[in-house]
Amino acid sequence: MLDVGCGPFGLVHFIEGAFERIRIDPLLPEYRQKLPLGGRQLSLSAIGESLPLAGGSIDVAVCYNALDHMRDPERALDELARVLRPGGIALLMIHTFPACLRPFFWIDRLHPHHFTAAAFTAMVRSRFQIDSAVTIRRHFELPKGAGHPSLWKYKAANLVVSSTYVRAAAPGREVLGRGRPT
Repeated sequence: MLDVGCGPFGLVHFIEGAFERIRIDPLLPEYRQKLPLGGRQLSLSAIGESLPLAGGSIDVAVCYNALDHMRDPERALDELARVLRPGGIALLMIHTFPACLRPFFWIDRLHPHHFTAAAFTAMVRSRFQIDSAVTIRRHFELPKGAGHPSLWKYKAANLVVSSTYVRAAAPGREVLGRGRPT
């Protein structure tokens, strides 16, 4: 199992039964937290656009809330497709926005890329077979007495941000874990 853009914690340790867990993030040397994940674990400091893994070597790849932070999300999806075994599964999520907000995307400097749900799923569909795609309105819990000036962005986000989740299969003869042709 591969977690690209895992951040300091990642999702790989939540998947039971994974023989090997690989965490990839360019900032891993900056993160101090070490996780006892059990089984085999490998943590690599690398970028999603250039995965240091052999082609067709991964069964499941997770990339949650990371593609929109990368320099080239399309190249990162190409890399995910390259390292997945035929029929391997990609589990993806990014925050998506209504198209009418495009003129304001420059405000969000932490995310160099912004997508509508339709644009994101189209980008994924060009490389993978989408098994399911779901968009859910995002809700940020605010502390009581949320009048602090720095919380304005979370109040605004509650009005417009969604999370789009995609489960997709790499091109191949059979979807792993599903037993049906792709």
